[in-house]
Amino acid sequence: MPELLRPASVDEAAGLFASHGAAAAILAGGTGLLRETHPSDDGVLIALDRLGLDRVESRDGGWSVGAAVSLSGLRAAVPIPALQAATREIGGPAVQNMATVGGNLFARAPFGDLAPALLALGARLVFASADGEEEQPIEAFYAGWSEDGAPRAGLLTRIEIDEPAGAVSYLKCARRRYASPSVVSVAASVEKDGSGAVSDARIALSGASAHPFRCAAAEQAVIGAGLDDAAMAAAGAAAEAAVTPATDPVASDWYRRRMAGVFVRRALAALA
Repeated sequence: MPELLRPASVDEAAGLFASHGAAAAILAGGTGLLRETHPSDDGVLIALDRLGLDRVESRDGGWSVGAAVSLSGLRAAVPIPALQAATREIGGPAVQNMATVGGNLFARAPFGDLAPALLALGARLVFASADGEEEQPIEAFYAGWSEDGAPRAGLLTRIEIDEPAGAVSYLKCARRRYASPSVVSVAASVEKDGSGAVSDARIALSGASAHPFRCAAAEQAVIGAGLDDAAMAAAGAAAEAAVTPATDPVASDWYRRRMAGVFVRRALAALA
């Protein structure tokens, strides 16, 4: 069995994570380890239960969310409806009470339904390493993913979320209403100018590519336009062209591609 380590500080945990390399796995809620590859017998599990990362702190203009905050804890503490909707779509109540915000960000497709909402909100991730803290935009984190999964940027300690400047929506396409893996999930955030035209947009998807991402082509399709049928159709078509879906027992690549376009249009329609 892997050795269980329970560091008493973030610095100690970051040092253990760096020194053990690929042999180390993080233990927070533990739900992800049920489906991911376990460490080898000579590996280690680094538990986060003594680090105080299970708290949400309000700050001026937003929230600082510890990486070990549960999904239900996030829903209770951060009153952003799109983010709350995303947490409700992940498993059932038992999973939501155990699974953590940080752990869900590392989940491979078709899991990881929280990421589109955080991408649409422009969240920032804070990592601790032997060299100190580093903050990076969440889209930069996902841009660094490879076939092996997430980059080892350090120990994720918190997620910084600002109060949204515009309207935000979140939708998930799944075979069942609850506790079902995604076909695709979509979040959209738009800001409008005085004329009603979109001045800024963030459109994010997961489930239909190797990792969650912002769809720049879909965003450009609506910026400068009103959210009319033509603009939303163009954004949906751009999303269909941008995704790189896989076929698995949940859905075919064809169906995922089609649903990416459909749900981008629906997410935008909710903001029109």
